[in-house]
Amino acid sequence: MDNALASLWAKTCNWVNKCLAPCDTRWHPLILHMLDVAATADTVLAREPEATRTRMAAILGMEWGEARPWLLLLASCHDLGKACPGFQCKWADNLRKTGLSVPRMANTEINHAFVSQIALTEILRKRGWPDDLAELVADAVRCHHGERASPTTLDRLMGDRRALGGDDWSDARKGLAEAMSKVFDPVKVPDKQTLTGPDFMLLSGLTSFSDWIGSNEDWFSFGTPEHCEDLSRWFQKRRFDAGLALDTIGWLPRSPLSQAPDSFQEVFGLTPRPLQQAVVDSLTDLKRPSILLVEAPMGEGKTEAAFFAHLELQRRFGHRGLYVALPTKSAIAGMCCAALGLRRGSDKEREFLYSFSLVRMTAIAILRKRVNKELPVRRLQDYHTVGGGYDPNNPGERGYITVSAGDGKPRSKKRAVPCGSHPPSILDGCSLWHSP
Repeated sequence: MDNALASLWAKTCNWVNKCLAPCDTRWHPLILHMLDVAATADTVLAREPEATRTRMAAILGMEWGEARPWLLLLASCHDLGKACPGFQCKWADNLRKTGLSVPRMANTEINHAFVSQIALTEILRKRGWPDDLAELVADAVRCHHGERASPTTLDRLMGDRRALGGDDWSDARKGLAEAMSKVFDPVKVPDKQTLTGPDFMLLSGLTSFSDWIGSNEDWFSFGTPEHCEDLSRWFQKRRFDAGLALDTIGWLPRSPLSQAPDSFQEVFGLTPRPLQQAVVDSLTDLKRPSILLVEAPMGEGKTEAAFFAHLELQRRFGHRGLYVALPTKSAIAGMCCAALGLRRGSDKEREFLYSFSLVRMTAIAILRKRVNKELPVRRLQDYHTVGGGYDPNNPGERGYITVSAGDGKPRSKKRAVPCGSHPPSILDGCSLWHSP
């Protein structure tokens, strides 16, 4: 391993913010961190259903076996831009070990993620990638810090040698990417010309999540330059560490809840109502993932119908899980009760609703126009209203929030005032406190 590549740092000990300079006894080589994130991405995708891997491969217009090495290389190159004097000069003592040239006045204010984008775009194009695809993929990978660079910013940066360094720094970035290529061994070059919006978000999301997990010292302890001698071995070790990390946060292998088709009555122990039977019948005609809209009055069994639809569609099409979006805290409580099989009015339901009432949530205001006024908020009541009955004569049951035109954040006029969904721009939250 080239000494310069092994000496580039990515992370330092947690004392860095309390010291004048990073601690030289605890730091993590950049090339090892790149492999940490790739190993995490690989472990995440290995736990996903086949449908997820197929969709990720489609980002590059490939089959999974062809796309996997490229996806791991892309994820690893998310921090390629840390191999620049603008970043490495933040620890001057370590920079001397690399033997790389140091600009007279390095630009340490540079966003290293922007350097990653510039470097990765150039590297992919030289590997034969279509120009637009290379540019968009590098942009998506670089977004792991949540900020996109404007074309003007990138143009200005490409001419800033104080930030990017000279040819030796460019060779170092290419050397890091080449080292990743030797580990993952991508072969076929994508011939897809561009990325769609969903493609971009999927790749960016995978990279961001993998970097978040792969940067946690609880699971990924720092390596040393000596570990850089066998990168393939390090990658395999980090796949094991990534598995432990994902186990800890509950990111378990995604497998269908139902392995064989079951009837509605077998699942719930109930004879389906007409609405539920209509949903069951409609599922038999679906040949691919679809959107199923169900509209009916309360009490017709929409929740159970939705649960059954999920079981069947997940089994047949490899959906990874169930996401439930509800507008009110009381509706969330009702959905939880249904999912747990709690009978209405039972002691177990009352115990759950009491514990649920102690959970604090954040209300979100979505403004249609810029306003700066007080909006009246009232508490709504339905079957699963949490916290007891609603007394309209009790001032504690009513409140106001002030919506600022500046930041659009809801501000509480009273502490601990239940807020509801009136007007429609405010999400209802029974027993919910607005945080400043």
